[in-house]
Amino acid sequence: MSALSGSRHLIIICCSLLILACSHSGEIHQENVLLPLQHKLHQAGLPADALAFVAYPLDNPAEKVSFQAEKSMQPASTMKLLTSITALELLGPAYRGKTQLRSYEQAQNTMQQPLVLKGLADMDFTLQELWYLLQQAYDQGIRQVPAFQIDRNWFNPARPELTALPFDETPREYYNLLPDALFLQRNMLGIKLESSADKISGQFYPSLQGLELVTTQVQLTDMPCAQWYPHPQQLAFKRQPDTVQLVLQGEFPKNCQKRDYLQLINRVDFSRLVIQQLWQQISGQKEVPVVEQKTANASVLLAEHQSRTLAEVLRDINKSSDNALTRQLYLVLGAQQGTAEAESTATISEQQIRDFISSLALDHSSLTLENGSGLSRTERISPLLMTALLQHAYQASYQPELIASMPLAGVDGTLKRRFTQAQTQGKARLKTGTLRNVVALAGFVTDQSGRTWVVASFINDPKAGRGRHVLDDLIEWITRQNDKNSQQ
Repeated sequence: MSALSGSRHLIIICCSLLILACSHSGEIHQENVLLPLQHKLHQAGLPADALAFVAYPLDNPAEKVSFQAEKSMQPASTMKLLTSITALELLGPAYRGKTQLRSYEQAQNTMQQPLVLKGLADMDFTLQELWYLLQQAYDQGIRQVPAFQIDRNWFNPARPELTALPFDETPREYYNLLPDALFLQRNMLGIKLESSADKISGQFYPSLQGLELVTTQVQLTDMPCAQWYPHPQQLAFKRQPDTVQLVLQGEFPKNCQKRDYLQLINRVDFSRLVIQQLWQQISGQKEVPVVEQKTANASVLLAEHQSRTLAEVLRDINKSSDNALTRQLYLVLGAQQGTAEAESTATISEQQIRDFISSLALDHSSLTLENGSGLSRTERISPLLMTALLQHAYQASYQPELIASMPLAGVDGTLKRRFTQAQTQGKARLKTGTLRNVVALAGFVTDQSGRTWVVASFINDPKAGRGRHVLDDLIEWITRQNDKNSQQ
């Protein structure tokens, strides 16, 4: 594009925005914010229609500034706010997930029927907590069991990884973790690799009986240590008669040490190996069968672990932008309603969210849902709907729990190194969103006179990252506003 044609393009944009501003006149002149934002978009090489936003003070929505307010946009992780608000509304801030150890009969030395480990979306079920559940069974006198049954069927399907496509090229990373009603150690395992000039060794942490790391197929090279990453093609998963093997293949740098915490093996094998090892350590019983099976009548509750409250879990979801926990929570919304055999939990969850939005008399035609986390190529929402939901949440009884879960500008979470200037630090609670083609911000901002604004802003474009400062400028503009003099 020539300089002359570029200037003409900018003039057309400015004239269009002036017309838009005049058609929505209020106390705040929209051109004071719209024209600078669009100018910076143009400087970043982004088209005008890549931006959509809504912002207004909660005490006077008539002062709204907006652009493409009803446009359905890809929100990235700001979609977590929708899932959070719906969960607080429908489940309550005190909701807790559970993992239960059940049996078909009263506890006795030698059980005639299996013990059942039932997952109910416990967000905090670690190996230590599993050990404690099994220890409680031992403390009740149980010494021998014919088998353990794992019931992760509270979600339907119980194992989405059988049909799910990977989101990107790093499916073993934590952020790509698929939901599981039995969220044992989040199916994550540590791996340490260490090489010299002529050999390589490795280990898992914690180590598991029956899990073997094979490094004999690795070729050592002079590549920089920092460049190596365990891509899926470099880790082969194999079942042998007596062991499960993870075979390291390809190249590895000489004189290098690497530690990673990844989804290394199938969750079925992971759960089986862990249960067998811990039960043997507690009871002395070896080689107990562990099977995956839906259970209906294991009526005796032997022990139970409960996760943190929803209000506490939301701090991980929003401050750290935890995709795995959000996807768990999204399915909880549907699982709480019960599932028919032919209906997926995700379908019921979506209907729960849409019913909630409809109860507020809000239009959800701009909404497209997949997993509620924003880690999606298909999820969409308009800035108008997002701000309306945030406005409702601000007036709800759970407002403190939601706000406390959101990153504080320039202080913590995903905003720790953003908005650190004196004018903005601590003046906003905002959820961030970033994908390759998305940057987004949504939440609450305090202006110069102490008023709270609600804002939702998205840029969708293959080069969206260039426009992050445009959204930052919008937030900074809000912090400068004053109810006595809105023009700064």
